[in-house]
Order: sequence, then C-alpha cells, then structure tokens
Amino acid sequence: MTEKETNETPSNNTGQNKTRGEQAKDALGTAKNATESAKTIVEGASNAISMVKWVAIAIVSLVIFGSGYAAYKIISAPAKAVGEASKAVSESVKSGASTVKESTTDMLNRLVIPSSDRVVFDTLSEQSFNILTERSEAPAESMKQRLYWRANLGGHENKVCEFTADFTGQSVPIVMAADNKDYATSKSLGSKKDRLMRIVIRAEGDDIPINIEWDDETSQWISKWKATTVKKPMEDNVAEQRILEVLRQSAVACQ
Repeated sequence: MTEKETNETPSNNTGQNKTRGEQAKDALGTAKNATESAKTIVEGASNAISMVKWVAIAIVSLVIFGSGYAAYKIISAPAKAVGEASKAVSESVKSGASTVKESTTDMLNRLVIPSSDRVVFDTLSEQSFNILTERSEAPAESMKQRLYWRANLGGHENKVCEFTADFTGQSVPIVMAADNKDYATSKSLGSKKDRLMRIVIRAEGDDIPINIEWDDETSQWISKWKATTVKKPMEDNVAEQRILEVLRQSAVACQ
C-alpha cells in the first residue's frame, strides 16, 4: 500500500482515536446524564415518601380523633348527667323554698304565747328583767344545782332567782334568770337589744321551760315556748296566766 492510499483510508472513529479532551468531554456528559437520572429518581422517591408520610399522619390523626371523641363521650356523659341532676335538685330547692319558709314561720308563730294584755305584760317583764340583771351574784350550793343552771339558764352569771309561786292555792317551784352574758355588750352601749329571761316552772313530774325576750323590731316583750318544745304542756291562755303570776311574784321574791 502506498503512502497516498494510507492517507486516504477512513479513520476509525473510536475512543482510542479521540483526543484526551474529547474523551474528557464525553465523560463529563455521561456523568451529567447519570446525575440528572439519579436526581429524577430521588425526587420521585421523595414525593412517594412524602405522600406516604402524609397519608400515615392522616390515618393516625383520624385514629386519635376517634379515640379522643369516644373518651370524651365516656367522660362527659357522667358529668352531663350530674349537671342535669344538680340542676333538677336546684330547681326543686328553689320551688320549695317558699314552703320551707312558711313552715318555719308557722313553727315560730306556734312557739309564741299570745298576750291578751300587752301593757301589763310589758310592764311586768321590764320590771323583772331589771331586778334579775341587778341582783347580787350567788354561786350554786351544789354540783347538781350548778349543772341544772348551766343546762337551763344560759348566761345567768350566778344571778339566779329560785322561789315558790302560788297558782290558785298550789305552790310550784320556780327558777328564773336573765341572760346577763349575752346582754353585757348591749347593756354597755345603753341598748335594749339581746334582752332575754328564762323561766322554768318545775311542775310535778315535769319542767316547763318558757322564754321571755325583747323584740327589737316591735319594741315589746314576747313570751315563747322553748324552741325544743314539741308538745305544749298546757294551753297558751293558761300559760299566759302562769307567766303573769311568775312575773308579779318575782318582783318581791327576787329583790
């Protein structure tokens, strides 16, 4: 083969005949394509993972919400029932309030002993109270007497008057005293408030306790059965007469 033929022979366009610059350029192109492919694959996988993540979050949220709502129903049901029951009780109490008040008023009115002669009763009560509060102190003579005074004559401060009253020819022991302790503050202020006398008519086989107190609202004295009295031992009109006799005779016996 001549030199001319050799020069005209087509060259083999393989990598072996490429220059180093061309080979480097091809290598860079291949790497770029691989990078783009890898990026596409990663982005696809990332989107898939993101979708799976949000689906999972949605499922978990639904489960939590469902469980929370069920728990709410379980917890709130008794609370709601209690609230409704409390409301019902409250309404019941409100509706019965007037009845209770009326019953209490009736009970207090039942304890009051009516006075047929207000002027006489007020005059005798005022007189007896002044005598009982001004009398000298005298301690109980025995432990039994001291305990009896404490149980029946609160606030007496040893100013107790014991005597025998005559009721239509029958002598009945009487024990009476003012509540000096409770009246002390009002007395120091020159007030008529908190004035109270306790009387015990020691009838045969039974003690009959009666209170005589100052009503500041009406500015008059009233006599009442003791609050613990369940059954009246005598009629109110008879009790009124007994009280007036005790007050009259105390003016002399308790000086």
